[in-house]
Amino acid sequence: MHSYLSVLSDLTLYTHVISGSLALLCFWIPVFARKGGINHRRVGNWYVRFMWGVVVTAVLLCVKNIIVANYLSAAFLGFLSLITARPLWNGIAILKNKKELSVSYQRTDLFLLGSIVVASFGMLILGYGLRAQGMGAVILIFGILGLTNLPEFLRNLKPGIERHWLREHFSGLIISGIAAHTAFLVFGAATYIQVLFTSYWATLPWFLPSVIGGLGIAYSNRRYGVNKIAANKNVSDKH
Repeated sequence: MHSYLSVLSDLTLYTHVISGSLALLCFWIPVFARKGGINHRRVGNWYVRFMWGVVVTAVLLCVKNIIVANYLSAAFLGFLSLITARPLWNGIAILKNKKELSVSYQRTDLFLLGSIVVASFGMLILGYGLRAQGMGAVILIFGILGLTNLPEFLRNLKPGIERHWLREHFSGLIISGIAAHTAFLVFGAATYIQVLFTSYWATLPWFLPSVIGGLGIAYSNRRYGVNKIAANKNVSDKH
C-alpha cells in the first residue's frame, strides 16, 4: 500500500511541476497579445487549464500529506490551493457575468472568499502557535496575505454592488500568475535563488512577483479605462 502511495505521490508531484512550468510559459503571451485576439484567448485558455492542473494536484498532495500525518505541509498546500483557485476561477467566471451577476456566481464567489478569510485566521493561529519560526513564519505571512481578501468579502456581501468585469478579469488572472511565479521562485528555484540572493535580498523572490503583478494590474486598468465609472457603459462586451 505504501509503495502505491509513493508512486501516486511522485506522479502527482511531477504533474504539478509540469503543469506549473507550462502555465508560466503561457502566462506572458496573453498579457502582451491583443486583447480579444486569437492568441490572447487561445493561449489564455491553455494557461487557465494548466493552472487548474496546478491547483488540483496541489489539493491531491495536500490529501497525501494528511494521510502520512504531515499536517503542516497539508495545511500550507491546502491554503495555497484555495488562494490560487479563487482569482483563477473569478478571472474566467466574470466573463460570463458581464451584464448581470448570476445568483450562482455570487454564491460561489462569496463561498470562496469566505473560505479564504476563515482559512487565513486558521493560518494565523497555526503560525502563532509555531512561534513564527521556520515554516511557522511562512504560514503566518500567508495568513496575513489571505486576510487582505476580508474587505472584498465584506463589500460583496452588499446587494447590487457594482463590479467591473474587465477589471476583475485582469486582476483575477494576473493574481493567479503572481501565485505561480512566487511558488516557482521560492520553491521551484530555491537552490539557485539562495546562491544569487543573500542576506535580506533573499526575501526579494517573495515580493517581486506581487510588485510586478500589481503594476501590471494598474497598467491594464489604466490602458483600458476600467478605472472610470463611465467605462462600464463604453467597454465592449466582446473580449
